[in-house]
Amino acid sequence: MKMFLRKKSLPSIRSSYRALLLGALFLIALACLAQTVSPPADSRGVIRLRVRVKGAAVTKGLSRKRFYLIKGSLDQNKSLIQAMDRRPLATRECYYISIGASAALIKWLEDNDCESVYCREIDSAAIAGTDAIPEFQRAFALSEKELSGTDLARKWLTTYLPDNVREGFYKRRQADLKTLIKQAEDISGTRVLSVMTDTKGTAYFINLPLGTYVISNLLPVEVGASSISWNCEIQVKAGDLSSEKPFLISNTSEKNVKCVGVEKPLPVCDLTQYR
Repeated sequence: MKMFLRKKSLPSIRSSYRALLLGALFLIALACLAQTVSPPADSRGVIRLRVRVKGAAVTKGLSRKRFYLIKGSLDQNKSLIQAMDRRPLATRECYYISIGASAALIKWLEDNDCESVYCREIDSAAIAGTDAIPEFQRAFALSEKELSGTDLARKWLTTYLPDNVREGFYKRRQADLKTLIKQAEDISGTRVLSVMTDTKGTAYFINLPLGTYVISNLLPVEVGASSISWNCEIQVKAGDLSSEKPFLISNTSEKNVKCVGVEKPLPVCDLTQYR
């Protein structure tokens, strides 16, 4: 009788083990599936931005330009983008013409795509010789009276320039940017992030919450005789890493370009807008 009970119980025990094993495997698979479908709440992503512009003879990275990351889709930020389009473009040349700047100063600024006199060193050639800048010469004369040493006077001459010459154009653009950033933050309820491109036109947005964003330069950049504006929608997903292919934007539609900017000829100067 005991032998009969033992023989009958072995299959039952095996069935119980099999059921427990299958149950455990099912729970593990369910957990893996849940992790795949729903990433952790603190997941973050990275955008590796690359900005490239194509001119008549060369394609190059757009260096030292600031780009902004705005929460939401293009549709959600439609009113902001419309406000950008309606805003009159204040070009560097037109601004400096409006304040009576010399042609030499305007060329000096354009040669290095400068918004103010602080973006490049003022060397001795800029205050003496055939390439001298009249505004720099006058400021240097004032600086030299108070500071001993030619090199010291040259390095500090920017403080003797009128404010509108020194950084008036830069301040005007900053005021326009401040207005647009406030509008963007009012729409999205989220702080607008910004980065500046390096010499190769590369920049990184890091530690980003997952979701939909718009990459924008807010105000057009001047490239040659054109202005270019970018407003690009991008999805930040879990696992997006800086080592992956960059999000490439350009002024022309080419292979791997994710967003093409709107390019327009620079407007004819309307000096009334600077009064």
